[in-house]
Amino acid sequence: MRSEAQNEASRANGAKSHGPITEEGKQRSSQNAVKHGLTARSVVLCHEDRELFNQLEQDYIDSLRPCTVFELHLVQRIAVCEWRMRRAYSVATAITDQSLMDHKAQDEAENPGLDDDLRTALAFMRVDKYLAAVDRSEARFERTQARALAEFHRQRKLRPADAQPIQVTRPDVSTTGRDPAQYVKRPSEPKPAAPTPPHPEPCIVLAPYPKPEEDEFGDVLPPIPQPPRAA
Repeated sequence: MRSEAQNEASRANGAKSHGPITEEGKQRSSQNAVKHGLTARSVVLCHEDRELFNQLEQDYIDSLRPCTVFELHLVQRIAVCEWRMRRAYSVATAITDQSLMDHKAQDEAENPGLDDDLRTALAFMRVDKYLAAVDRSEARFERTQARALAEFHRQRKLRPADAQPIQVTRPDVSTTGRDPAQYVKRPSEPKPAAPTPPHPEPCIVLAPYPKPEEDEFGDVLPPIPQPPRAA
């Protein structure tokens, strides 16, 4: 257990530090947590464009101008929801396009005078069950974005009169530290060489063994006489 003298010494040392004194120091101290904000590495898939996400996030930051770390996190959440909604749009379009291409000949053969509107309707009927999950994700992201935006506007009303927008740095880290791109196999990687088959072992070929003499001349020997049967 700490003695009373140690407790007094700790209180005295703590009283000597009052944090940053200058305005520049206070501003720099208030932004320490911003360095660990959300980055593209935590959100963008391995085949997507990180720079495009960074630009989207920065556009929201420039537009809403967050002044606290909490406001920044809300703005980043808004940007993430926007990114994932756009991903859902792309997935739905890709599924429908694939159905249109795969069934083009069939649709034209079964529907004379087929126009693009009917062709699209037929594709939607085929992929409806696949698009249901995409639609649910899109709706979920829209709700999350709307809630984050409403909370941001509520927080903005609580700002001090002299609040200033914070600056954002973008360290290349994620919540786990992994890089999603490392799980993608590059097509340019050389294929491993096929193993060389082992050389066949030498073998000795034996000449056919000669047949026994009785086998060779059995067909020319006289038949064995049989004893006469009794009357």
